[in-house]
Amino acid sequence: MKMQVIKISMLHFALLTSQGASAFMSSSNPASLVASSRKGVPLPMSSSDDVQGDDRRGFLSKALGGALFTGIVANGISVQGPSPYQPVADSLKGKLVVITGGNTGLGLESGKRLAAAGATVVLTSRNPSKGERAVSSVKDYAMDTTGTQNDNVYTLPLDLCDLESVKAFPDILKNSDAFKKTQKIDIILNNAGVMAVPDLQITKDGFEKTFQSNHLGHFALTAGLIPLLNPTESRIVSVSSMAYLIASKGLDMTNLNGEVEYKPWDAYGRSKLENILFTKELQKRADAVGKQITAVALHPGAVRTDLARYIVGEDKFVSMQDLKPSVGDVAKLLPAFYFTKSVERGANSQIFLSAFQGGDNIKGKFFINMKENSLLPAALDMDKAKELWKVSEYMSGVKFDF
Repeated sequence: MKMQVIKISMLHFALLTSQGASAFMSSSNPASLVASSRKGVPLPMSSSDDVQGDDRRGFLSKALGGALFTGIVANGISVQGPSPYQPVADSLKGKLVVITGGNTGLGLESGKRLAAAGATVVLTSRNPSKGERAVSSVKDYAMDTTGTQNDNVYTLPLDLCDLESVKAFPDILKNSDAFKKTQKIDIILNNAGVMAVPDLQITKDGFEKTFQSNHLGHFALTAGLIPLLNPTESRIVSVSSMAYLIASKGLDMTNLNGEVEYKPWDAYGRSKLENILFTKELQKRADAVGKQITAVALHPGAVRTDLARYIVGEDKFVSMQDLKPSVGDVAKLLPAFYFTKSVERGANSQIFLSAFQGGDNIKGKFFINMKENSLLPAALDMDKAKELWKVSEYMSGVKFDF
């Protein structure tokens, strides 16, 4: 069903583009362009003064234009998802959430709304100054939303592409003011990641960047934080994507690091499949030893943070905290804005799940727009999930101590 939505989005985009091009080619007169756009997509007709021919052409144009408009509105609602979800005020008071990649995008938005619900929030960031700005932004949001100051918002250093940083993080957290106040972690929100890195990049640990950023770093981090989880009830929320469908034939264990071949979108699709398989194997192992852990994965949607980074260009992309895009850059993004989510809507599922919503029977499940969704066989392959787990332990040098 969701794949159908993606295909419909692309079809609508193509139709809109072709309509605009046809109108432009038909006349350079602005009045003619407006008239053409009102008639819908121009249809090839034989030249005739026959009234019936004109009526038929007008009817077909109006019918196609009406169908296109109706489809666009319906698809827009589907793509954008529900209105921004805000957990009930004080519903998360006393709970500690650790958010990777918390200084921008979906991570920052999640921090804002979870803090507004009373949570103690730790935003991880590679850049201390960006982390501090994010803390200020989260506190301001909580104050503006609730009228109450939440001073329990912090930033701590973490680089998922550096396993030394990842392995040091649990001790850094344990010694932080955030942990001293709660003495346990209630929610780990594995949010950070990269998408479609244009060329093969190897981290200092010797791994392909997408693989380590999106999967291996989070695998090692979660392992280190497991002993600090609230033993009564805790959640591990991983931001995956419907892009796992790129790897719908199954996870290729021989090409985790682009050893055989590197393609940007293939690497991204594999990493999103790995997020789901990790979630399912984590849940299976936690259940086997009786740990009160709920592990879930989700698809946020095509969110405009990623769109800006990869349409404008990685070399020109800057954090939205640093600089506003140029008029030219915005123009590049406008045609696709309709088919993407705002950050506020895109963060819904991860905020919803981090707020202990979704019901009692959601362990190991996959969510879209705050609702459970079914998965294709590649994401249900528990043999491959177990194999990925063992390889990840070997590569990262960590083991889970439940």
